Amino acid sequence: MNKEILTEGTVTRKKQKGVTTIEYAIMLVLIAIAVAIAAPNVKTAVVNVFSQTASIL
Repeated sequence: MNKEILTEGTVTRKKQKGVTTIEYAIMLVLIAIAVAIAAPNVKTAVVNVFSQTASIL
């Protein structure tokens, strides 16, 4: 829980520890962009793996 301290009309909040959901979302988007740029053939590889697995089953 963050405690708020009122001092001369300003609000000072305790620093947050940890990573927020927004920061996780930003990191996920950046990683997805990096993967899309670095390996454009990933889709084909993933589809092949699932196709082979499905044919074995």
